[in-house]
Amino acid sequence: MAAHLLALASPRTFAALFDSGPPPWDVTVRHVTSAADAVRAVETHEDFRLLLVERDVEAQLGRLVQRVRRSRPGLEILLLAPAVSDAVRAEYTALGLELLDRGQDTAAIRQEIERRLTRLDLQRRAGILGRSRRIHEILETILQIGPSDIPVLVTGASGSGKELVARALYSVSRRQERPFIALNVGALSETVLESELFGHERGAFTGAVARKAGVFERADGGTLFLDEVGEMSPAMQVRLLRALESGEITPVGGSQGLHVDVRILAATNRRLEDSVRRGEFREDLYYRLKVVHIEMPSLAERPEDLPELVQHFLLESSRQYGTPGRTMSEGAMRALQAYGWPGNVRELRNVVFRMAVLARRPRLEESDLPEEVRQPALAQHLPVPLHRSPEQAEREIILQSLLVLRRDLQEVLRLLQGKAHPAGAVVVDAEPPPIPAPTTSQNLRENEEELIRNALRAAGGNRRAAAARLGIAERTLYRKIKEYQIS
Repeated sequence: MAAHLLALASPRTFAALFDSGPPPWDVTVRHVTSAADAVRAVETHEDFRLLLVERDVEAQLGRLVQRVRRSRPGLEILLLAPAVSDAVRAEYTALGLELLDRGQDTAAIRQEIERRLTRLDLQRRAGILGRSRRIHEILETILQIGPSDIPVLVTGASGSGKELVARALYSVSRRQERPFIALNVGALSETVLESELFGHERGAFTGAVARKAGVFERADGGTLFLDEVGEMSPAMQVRLLRALESGEITPVGGSQGLHVDVRILAATNRRLEDSVRRGEFREDLYYRLKVVHIEMPSLAERPEDLPELVQHFLLESSRQYGTPGRTMSEGAMRALQAYGWPGNVRELRNVVFRMAVLARRPRLEESDLPEEVRQPALAQHLPVPLHRSPEQAEREIILQSLLVLRRDLQEVLRLLQGKAHPAGAVVVDAEPPPIPAPTTSQNLRENEEELIRNALRAAGGNRRAAAARLGIAERTLYRKIKEYQIS
């Protein structure tokens, strides 16, 4: 582990902690005895990961924290102090300080410092930025379960950093010298997914001119990360469960099973427990994947982490795009923290990059923010409480679009059957697709399935055209086709 610690402490305390023998970790320690020296060290050296402050040496903790946070928002500050009351502890916590009981023996204090440095080193390597309690708890969990082979399910909204968690688990596992393979199962059709997971033999299907190893085989001895696992079809859920239970896979077109040794990490932005209740996801597979559950919080749930993320993305923009050094004004930062960030960390990264590239001044002001961030109340797509699940809301939107489409097609049919043509209308001499009679079923799922089938027939089986007719995304249509097993 490579880390740097800055200690603002009395010579006696520093000697007791760090001069009684070499630290049991790979760390460079620098000693200062005044707040002014500590601030100068932080401002001139970016390698410090932890600031240890002895309370008796610095009385004006609030001022020190404010000055340090201005230049290094992500620096962790650990306060070495005697046992305090709950009220005083709450004050320190509000300042963003972690407390370390000075009443412990030296060995225990050194062990606590080492634990935090280990967590900070993982944070730096994994790119999971933030000093909020939720992020610290996630990092501690990763360090605890990473060395085992236990399956982990990572949940959270899109853009919250689920793959970063998976890669962090891999980086502290005993399999870190073996492959890490990531596969987005939600982006693949069932046929392609089966081949990608388990491989295929030569001649298994048209175009299979050679044998191909699937991700299970390529990840043998290592880690396999399955993203968007909640999008998997029932048939593929069965095959995945069989592979997990037996540790054996059979390539498409093959008859000989292959034994594989793979640690499974999975992620989804869905609430799989709801999918299980609706019968869309197998309960046995759910519990097989969710031995340990890690939930990534949304960016809106950890606004205290935003300054560190902004500073990181400004530096990343400078390295990646050659933009000059940028800083964020306090007004712009307050506006960023007030925004809801529906796209989470991914959206913040894009916004900061855009600001850094387009700005004409080194200091980014509130006027440099995109309109939707600067004035979110004017946005046209604000979240609205619907009192129903996202899947139910989506079905209702699709159904409404299909009903509008049906009325339009019926009107076109009346025109083509020789009824009055409006002025300027162009009549095409072609047989229109049959318009189904309105269904009498009140079941929303049945209506949706029927209307999707009708739209596909009307489009001659062309899924892109059918999606355009329905007014929905092509990917949504593909998912609905898989859900209803429409051939």
